[in-house]
Amino acid sequence: MSEQNRTLVAIALMGLILMVFFSDWYQEKVAPGSTTPQKPHIESSFASETDTSTTTPPVITPRIASQPPILDTLVQESLEETNVVVSTPLFEMHLSNRGGGTLEKVFLNGYLTKDSSRVQMVSNLAEGVLANQFIGYDVEDFNTKDLLSTCSLGEGYDFDFPVYGKAESFSFELNLGSGAKLVRTFTFYPDSFHFDLNQELVNFDQVNAGRYFATSWSGGVAPTEQNRKDDLYYSEMYALLGDDSSPSDYSADEDRESEVQTALTTWVGTRSKYFTSILIPETPVSEFKMLRYQTPGGDDNAEKIFDFDVRDSFDRRNAVSQSNFRVYVGPLDYDILKGYNLSFEEMMNWGWFGLIGKGALWVFKSIYSFIPNYGIVLIIFSILVKLLLAPLTKKQFSSTQSMQQAQPQISALKDKYKDDPKRLNEETMKLYKELGVNPLGGCLPLLIQMPILIAMFNLFRTTIELRGAAFGGLEFWISDLSLPDTVGTIGGIDINLLPIIMSATMMLQQKLMTPNANANPQMKNMPYIMTAVFFFMFYTFPSGLNLYYTLFNIMSIIQQKLTPQQPLPAKVAATPVATRPKKKRKK
Repeated sequence: MSEQNRTLVAIALMGLILMVFFSDWYQEKVAPGSTTPQKPHIESSFASETDTSTTTPPVITPRIASQPPILDTLVQESLEETNVVVSTPLFEMHLSNRGGGTLEKVFLNGYLTKDSSRVQMVSNLAEGVLANQFIGYDVEDFNTKDLLSTCSLGEGYDFDFPVYGKAESFSFELNLGSGAKLVRTFTFYPDSFHFDLNQELVNFDQVNAGRYFATSWSGGVAPTEQNRKDDLYYSEMYALLGDDSSPSDYSADEDRESEVQTALTTWVGTRSKYFTSILIPETPVSEFKMLRYQTPGGDDNAEKIFDFDVRDSFDRRNAVSQSNFRVYVGPLDYDILKGYNLSFEEMMNWGWFGLIGKGALWVFKSIYSFIPNYGIVLIIFSILVKLLLAPLTKKQFSSTQSMQQAQPQISALKDKYKDDPKRLNEETMKLYKELGVNPLGGCLPLLIQMPILIAMFNLFRTTIELRGAAFGGLEFWISDLSLPDTVGTIGGIDINLLPIIMSATMMLQQKLMTPNANANPQMKNMPYIMTAVFFFMFYTFPSGLNLYYTLFNIMSIIQQKLTPQQPLPAKVAATPVATRPKKKRKK
């Protein structure tokens, strides 16, 4: 195979590798907004803050409460339905007295959906979020989600419970007869997306309550993004087991899968594209159960459901047993999750080049602290990467120029030794050595840039800082750097401008670097082939990624124009083109 054909095959293979890597299928195999929210305070330990005994007097709104049915023979009291709305600077949480305090809605302040409403994280398909189960013996799957409890704030009203300035607490008491009761105390913090759930099982030596006490999450995380398919793709469940440093991940499809994981469990959580909910027991527990599946409806209407319960064994001989949790309900923010020192940040699917992606995120956020415009930040970042790779790019240009100038000598060698491939290869390598170039040197900067490009791909698709971040001043065009820059549709097809501009700059750069048709006719179509591959691959990518690559191409073109052409070594330039002697005709 000739050198030109080998180069053509190498470039085609690189294009194929890129297309496979950025495909949803491969990403599933390897790694299954516009306003900036207040940054919460993070504590690595589970211990609750002090001074939580006093609470702000709640605001009471009377309402008519329906008479609840008797749901279990153990319930001795006739109670009324009670709801509490907890408000902090970071979220608004709606709890019911059913199940001793179950979550109905969680609205995140500062994170908006396409219609400008606040992100709401509890799925419409959820049932009894944070309810309890008693498991084992004769009470298998005894669930508290429908049992009414007594709230310490009062009964039969809707309560507003503001949490500002300091931590505040209230509790629900669920009486189960024979003196047994479950007391669940919720403690909220004004500067954290987590809250604490302390559960006391009192006098359970008087009843047959099973061998495990479970706390559950239902429904996963509700879809929040305009691109439902993208949100669905990233929805998964995770658990940190045993001595693992990274969590295990669990996906879902249309088949319902139910299983019990019997392993030391540090935490269990579920995520969507940008948000997550995590149950963290105070001490690791022995097992958890999960049910996961995808609802019908296709990419535009389906939802992935993750139901799980974290099981804690308890000794019924004790007068009082404890089962305490910390519950995180908030954004997939790398800095926030990293602060817990429990590997939460590993849910973010950084891929093979996570170190580069994390470094790029640090640079982005550092620049943003001085220039609060992620579009400008991206331009500065592109310049920094270009400066970093400039020496390699210069060497690439020099190698390409030398290869172009040496084409006559290479062609002469091929003609002279066309019947002796071994000698042809030896003489070609000798010529390369005299030129002082590596025939694959032109590919080196591209290969080095690939990890950066892949890391940027993951950065723009999964980092919440860029969710809804517009290019300041160009909002009419690039309104969200994490989405394509769609400016309209024709025949139902989105028109994205940046991939078109990126392809044009790429074609120009390829033409400047590719030998002319006379010197190497096999390579004359390469600019078109490579441009077509990248155009179709990048067309639905985030606008931030397309902007980065466009800027990088433009700077490479400028550098190439400013780089003087290097002459061939005198010895090589003076080498005459070898020709085969003409045979004399016999008369």
